[in-house]
Amino acid sequence: MSATNVLRGPVLPSLIAVGIVAASVVGTVTLTGKHSGSASAASAPATPPPVRNAAWVVNGAHDAPELSALTGFWIGSDIVVRGGVDGLHAMRRGDGSAAWDLPTPGGGDLCGMSAAVDDGVGIVASQGTTETRGGAGSADCSVVSGVDVTSGKVLWTTPMSSSFGDPDAGAADYAATGGTAIVDSDRDQAETGVVGLDVKTGVQKWKYGGECEHRGKGFSAAGGHVVVAEVCQGQAKIRVLDAVTGGAVAGAAVPNLGGATHPQVVSADPLVVADDGSSPKALSFGAGGPVTVTDLGGLFATLSDKGASRAQVSVGKDVLCFGGHQASCWTAGGTPTTPHGLPNEGAEHHDVYPVLGTGATARIVTTGVPGHTRASLCRVTGDGTVVVEADLSQPVSDYLGKSGTAGSYYLYADAKDLYLVDPQPSGRAAVIDVRLTAG
Repeated sequence: MSATNVLRGPVLPSLIAVGIVAASVVGTVTLTGKHSGSASAASAPATPPPVRNAAWVVNGAHDAPELSALTGFWIGSDIVVRGGVDGLHAMRRGDGSAAWDLPTPGGGDLCGMSAAVDDGVGIVASQGTTETRGGAGSADCSVVSGVDVTSGKVLWTTPMSSSFGDPDAGAADYAATGGTAIVDSDRDQAETGVVGLDVKTGVQKWKYGGECEHRGKGFSAAGGHVVVAEVCQGQAKIRVLDAVTGGAVAGAAVPNLGGATHPQVVSADPLVVADDGSSPKALSFGAGGPVTVTDLGGLFATLSDKGASRAQVSVGKDVLCFGGHQASCWTAGGTPTTPHGLPNEGAEHHDVYPVLGTGATARIVTTGVPGHTRASLCRVTGDGTVVVEADLSQPVSDYLGKSGTAGSYYLYADAKDLYLVDPQPSGRAAVIDVRLTAG
């Protein structure tokens, strides 16, 4: 993979693939030293964690404004997809070579992408055009499409204003689970708040309205469940719906939020709800009631900026973590916990990045000074114990270890690969693939 090839699809010539590590080298580099400045060096395991290398790098073209805003990232079985405002750029997982490029389905700028794919299909929302919006409405992100991740084929496109029954309603958030594309309305008091479409055809399967006030940010969907937060006569309520039928899930464990008025669903699976409408702020896990927590400002900024289902938060079944210049985590009981045993925590410019797409396990990447300490992929357990799963060699460590860049990069992973994604590459690495398995 030492050859350099240019990814120039028929529409979007904005990514350049650069192979940097032979496959036979992945996972075989020897750890050359302890983590510099680590407060836990004395208790480091006798056998150091494996070192995982970058398998390939895809650079962004210089002066490519279409790559100036990351709209999402999908991990498919053989393909990964990076979204820009101009559309979707797909790469083969094996070597980073171009798979396909797709201009924005529905027209206009791409607003965002579902956090995950379901049955090989991802969901995108776009500004649309007068034609694709059906000639009605003024919502910015009112056109939703289903895209086959393997081929890049647009399976369907539909204007959401007709489904929501409001010409000015757009899509606040969207997800794919249980064979259903679920779209949440951006209207706080919408008559129809959530719509379920067949993920393969776009045909409407169900819609949910209810008698309470819809909240545009009170939504998340995963694991076949759709979680909706509403306000009924001044009281916040959490509804759990079946993604296939749209009906209520019998016996679902939900928190009693009391007088909370600004509920935001952090995660549908496991269920985590946050509320920033009162002081002090609160978190609820599962059926537990709101627990007062401190230092939540960063979490709520993340939810507001990214949308709940795409927030830069890593949620496990018993712990929630988000990043910054230190790791901030809470247990399932709402108790703040300081991860213990983190590599690099004594290093200068120490940064922590949450890892998305890791299922029911909270994972973070921690790093220090570039060129000195390696970045480390860590799993955080419910009691704050840190398990170092792998050290990450350059160039990942140097990218993540730059001073003052916490939050500037996004990390996505599955069992096989960790992907570092730069939202504003401008000639630098747009995507770096790190193989997490040897061989």
